[in-house]
Amino acid sequence: MQLIDLNTAAARLLSAGAVRILAHNHPDGDTLGSAYALAHALYALGKDVRVQCEDPSPAMFSYMPRGLAETERGDALIVAVDVADESLLGDRFAEIYGGRVALNIDHHRSNTLYAAENLIDAEASACAEVAGDLIGAMGLELTAHMAACIYAGISTDTGCFRYANTTARSHRWAAHCMDLGVATEPLDRAFFETDTKTYLTLERMAFDGLRYYCGGRLALLAVTQAMFRQSGSNDEEYIKLVARTRQIEGVLVGVAIREKPDGSFKLSLRSHAPVDASAIAARMGGGGHPRAAGAASNMPLEETIATIVGYVEEALEGTC
Repeated sequence: MQLIDLNTAAARLLSAGAVRILAHNHPDGDTLGSAYALAHALYALGKDVRVQCEDPSPAMFSYMPRGLAETERGDALIVAVDVADESLLGDRFAEIYGGRVALNIDHHRSNTLYAAENLIDAEASACAEVAGDLIGAMGLELTAHMAACIYAGISTDTGCFRYANTTARSHRWAAHCMDLGVATEPLDRAFFETDTKTYLTLERMAFDGLRYYCGGRLALLAVTQAMFRQSGSNDEEYIKLVARTRQIEGVLVGVAIREKPDGSFKLSLRSHAPVDASAIAARMGGGGHPRAAGAASNMPLEETIATIVGYVEEALEGTC
């Protein structure tokens, strides 16, 4: 459970003959962008490489594996990217890979340092920034395709450079990707401005049940499995609802609750300063970033709501 620097992580990857890169479950642009940027770099070095995730990748990121001939070897170095805790690999992958991750590459302050070696850059707005730095440390120049993967990670994790985690470094990386030929407009249009009809149906159903607490400073919505079935939507599309809760006028904390097929619940929190979403999530065994965090609950829905509302109320004490 050792912290290592960029050059040490690069040396580990360079010395490996085969690398298996794990993304977190319900994959987003950052875990996939980081994974595939590294995979393409390692493939260019002649490594056997495979990217794996417990859940399917969203269609908007389907360009990432192109040109990558993934191979399979049992003696591969196991690497996790943008995975703050082994449980975020998903139930099946956590069972398979638990205790086997050799290298953990991440940017979450809440990372549990579960791997044998851990490269954590909490100043990075996205894990993709760390992946880009790591590719450079391996002595490789980014291709346009690698850059398109990295751009996806940074753009999606910063909300198209609108979230508080956006830094000058984020913009420098975006500019570098553009200099390498990445056409950012069609990517951002796919990431942020394209909605399916099934998603819009789910959004309507979810917002029909929107609840306000704490004088309107907390907005909360819940999506059940029945709503997924009725709308035809899915977990991949649901993620857009999470950010919407924080976009409501006067809201400091937005909470979205998703029922899982087994009847348990996943909570996603988004906040504005000065509220620390990760501190709230930690009280339910979760974690994340100050402005974006998550947790899980095995309690019934109404009990889950009452619990998270109570924690948010305490966090909001003293705010105006």
